[in-house]
Parts: sequence; structure tokens; C-alpha cells
Amino acid sequence: MHPRSVRSSLAALTAFAITACAPTPPPASGPRADTSASRVAPNVVVLLADDLGIGEVGAWGQREVATPHIDRLATEGLRFTEFRSSAAVCGPARCSFMTGLHNGRCRLDDNDIDYLRDADVTLAERLRGVGYATALVGKWGLSWESRPESWPQAQGFDVFFGYRDQVHAHNFYPEYLLDGTDSLRTRNVVPAPRGMGSGSASVRLDYAPDLLRARAFRFVREQAAARRPFFLFWATNLPHIHNETRTTQPDGGYETPTLGPYADRPWSLPKRSYAAQIHRLDTDLGALRALLDSLGAARQTMIVFLSDNGATFLRGPHDGTTEIIGRWFAGTAGYRGFKGDLYDGGLRVPGIVHWPGVVAPGRTTDARVDFTDLHATLVEVAGSRAPTEITGRSFLPLLTGRGSYTPRDVQVWYSPDRRQSAVLAGRWKAVWMLDTLRLFDVEQDPGERTDLSAREPRVVARLDSIRRAEDQRVRHPSRAGGD
Repeated sequence: MHPRSVRSSLAALTAFAITACAPTPPPASGPRADTSASRVAPNVVVLLADDLGIGEVGAWGQREVATPHIDRLATEGLRFTEFRSSAAVCGPARCSFMTGLHNGRCRLDDNDIDYLRDADVTLAERLRGVGYATALVGKWGLSWESRPESWPQAQGFDVFFGYRDQVHAHNFYPEYLLDGTDSLRTRNVVPAPRGMGSGSASVRLDYAPDLLRARAFRFVREQAAARRPFFLFWATNLPHIHNETRTTQPDGGYETPTLGPYADRPWSLPKRSYAAQIHRLDTDLGALRALLDSLGAARQTMIVFLSDNGATFLRGPHDGTTEIIGRWFAGTAGYRGFKGDLYDGGLRVPGIVHWPGVVAPGRTTDARVDFTDLHATLVEVAGSRAPTEITGRSFLPLLTGRGSYTPRDVQVWYSPDRRQSAVLAGRWKAVWMLDTLRLFDVEQDPGERTDLSAREPRVVARLDSIRRAEDQRVRHPSRAGGD
């Protein structure tokens, strides 16, 4: 099902591309933060990467791919060593972030399996309710096309530009992007597109991350001029693979207009392309900070940087062989598993909060938090009480250094068919996979290598009781009508 109306605006696209492709200004050097919390609600930008592994960022040990802007954000903000996604794949993770519910309670426990309803209260709705201008730029993935109530602008976003459908978001050279409920044509040509515009472009002229960045920056400029606090959810599709072309195109599905600093590296083309996508993600962050500085808005803006799940499990050509892409640059940082797994290699993500004048720079925390906790925190940052009906707990005291903060005792995860589930409680993490249970002491064994389930039956029974009690799986509707 195609969008209800279509409009073509090559002039706007050209203007977007010129802005987005201009050289990135040098990063702004902001003033030293102090620990006093401002009473003025800040602007909030959440930059969510797509399938970026925790080990693929310099601040977490990466050395082959440079991420200077992400690293600088970590140096000048608060770096989380135990920030976990609320799911091991993107749809449920985004659902948990938007609703504040773990994926045993929110609508989606798998990609595309369900959609948000009018009854769901999203983070965007909560922030708009206290005066924020709200924008989603990038990938949504919480809609069905036949259900307008699930579309971003029906779920609290004043502005939406990008992809409603996550398979559409695989394509970095789409024939169109959605601008609200309309469709904005590009100059790309996708022969025989499938579903919501998915497929492979035969003519590649307009790179989607260029258009997304330009639209995000336009929103920031407009709100800065209006002096209105804003929430920008910049859900980029970098550095996700284009699943439909990973075995047919020389770049292995890592679509990028330039290889940048990795053009001459002695790596396979897919590996160089992947590194270039990470480089582009990093320069997007640097350009955002330079823009905020030029607008005089940097000190009034909180920036949160995250990835939606762990490094990918897919395989691609690497130095003459084929192996897991998530290992190319040590994407899991030594943790077990990959995207889709409920071991920490699928769940731990690079997490940074930068808030000038509030978050003291150069700090690292091992507090265990996830996307539901971020939801609660941002509601409180915006000036409201953190909701009590959600899973998450606000970690605002951890940011401000004022008051006490105790992380939640328990975190849970479920796969849609319940072939996988996991419970983290204190030092113990239990992972159920098919009919196999493994128990780990993650304080002594963060790599989850040694199974202690036979030695600790009481711990297993306690975590299994939690797993069963927290599983509130709902019956998902049947898809029909081309969804």
C-alpha cells in the first residue's frame, strides 16, 4: 500500500543534499560542564544507530575504524558500560523505547509483527504534552501501512521524515521517503520495488542519510529560531546492511557514496564500505554538534547516543573468506552472541549521555540501564514526573549527581516465539535458548562462558519464576491487505 498522496520536490532534495554533503565543520569546543542541574528543560536529541556493535566505537576499544566525534561525546559526557537494548532486534527495541515497556509487555516482540495503537502512550506524546516540538527523522518500524493510528504523526511526532517500514529502510537509495503522510520522490530508480519501496536501486543519485541529516538540521534550526524546546529522535539507518542486496552487489549491501578514509585499506569492498558507513555516522554526529554550537543551542541540548542492538550476525566476504560481519571489527567487544541473541553480544550497546552544565564530563558508570529507563529519564528531564506504569526507572539522579539512584533489580528479554528468553538479576543472568538453559555469574564471567545452572538450582528457579511472571505476551493480529 502506497502513501495516500505523492509529491515531487527535486529542488528540495537538491537543497537537502547540498547541505548534507557540505564539509563537516570542526567540532565545537564547548565550555566545561559543572554539576548543577538547570531548571530549564533542555532540548533532547537521541541519535540511534542501526546495528552498530559496542566494539565498533573508539570509546569502547575500536582501533581500526575512527569515531572521533562519538569518542569526544563520551569524553565530554557520561559513558555507560552496561547500557543494554531492550531487545536484540530493532522493532522491539524501538517499541520499548517509545512505550517504556519491556518486550514481554509492549506490542512488538519481533520486527513487523504488530503496530502501535491509539491506546499506547509514546515518549513523543509525553514530551509534546509538556510543550516540546517533536520530530522523528529516519526509521520508525512500529507501523502497519493499513493502520494510520500507528503512523508516527499519530503517535506524538509533529514532524516525520524517513521510513515508516523497516524493510524500506534497508534501501539507502530509495525511490521515495515519507514526509509526514506524503511521499517525497527522489531521483533514484528502483526497478520493480517490492512492498513499501524495498528493492535495489539501478540509478543511485540521492543518498538517504544525506536527506535525513538535512531534514533533521532543518528541524533544529526552525526550533532554535522559535526558541521552543525540541525532541529530535534521529533514527538513522546507518550502518545497517541492505539485506536485499548483500549477496548480489559488490559492496555486500553496505551502500555508501564514498569509501572516505577507507578507500585504500587492504580489505574487501564490503568491509571498507561498512567502515565508511560508520565513518558517516560519526561525521553526522560531529555536524550536529557544530550546528548546535553555531545556533547558540549547544548548552541547552542533551544528546543521547545509542545503537538499537548488538553487531550483526550476518556473513560477508572478509579478506578472501566469508565470516560473521560482526567480527570484522570486533563488534561485540568479546561478549557472547550477536544481534538476535539474548547474550550480551546482542544486547549491550554503546550508550552516552551528554548534557552541558549538568552531566560532569569524563565520567563512566556501570549502572545497568536499558531503553525503558531512558524513556522514564527523558520524561523527567522534560519536567514531568517519571511514569509509574511503565517498566523503566528514571536515572536522572545519575546524570545530575543529585539525589539517590538505584537501578532496577531485574531486566527481562523475550524472543517472539519464546525460543529465547533471558533474565538478569543482580550478579546472575539466565538465558533460555530452545530447550537449553544456561546460568552465568556476569560479575565474574561477563563473557557468559561458564554455565553454572547445575550448581545453582535455587537461582535458576528464582529467575525462571521472574521470567514467567513478566511474560505478558499478547496475541498479534493477522496481517492482510498488503501489509
